Amino acid sequence: MKELTDMLLDFKYPKNTTRKNIMNEGDTSYYGFVLGKVRSWAHKDRDIHPGIHIRDSGRTNCKKYIPLYNLAKEVAADYEFTTIQFNKNYQCNKHIDKNNVGLSQIIGFGDYEGGELLVYYDGPDAPPTAVDIKNRFHEFNGAKYYHETAPFTGERHTLVFYNL
Repeated sequence: MKELTDMLLDFKYPKNTTRKNIMNEGDTSYYGFVLGKVRSWAHKDRDIHPGIHIRDSGRTNCKKYIPLYNLAKEVAADYEFTTIQFNKNYQCNKHIDKNNVGLSQIIGFGDYEGGELLVYYDGPDAPPTAVDIKNRFHEFNGAKYYHETAPFTGERHTLVFYNL
């Protein structure tokens, strides 16, 4: 995991403007991207396209993502997934991952305090369950349960492994 952590800390994340459901009021972007199978936003049928696809508006060199994707796959070797969401230093708003299927696995990396995953297992208006994900996986159904990020300080990177 150290090699992946080091790579994440040095990686230049692109700005993502497409995931409005996770953004807080007033935000227009955050640093993050998706690797793996993605849904096509260009087609009405929103087909799932296999292979390593990068969703970051096509402004970057795709080859730089492959080593990161391969290291992330090694870290999550015990899990089956189609797609990985990478996030950097963003406190996600309460949301549901409507396109995910089944269980997701999330893990946090970096030198940060706080930043627990808050999962609303008893409904979106009930108090959430705080889960420490720093350097450890947590499995939950992001398509079923609302979730968000607790406030944090420091540099925080998360990887979410999920299926479309």
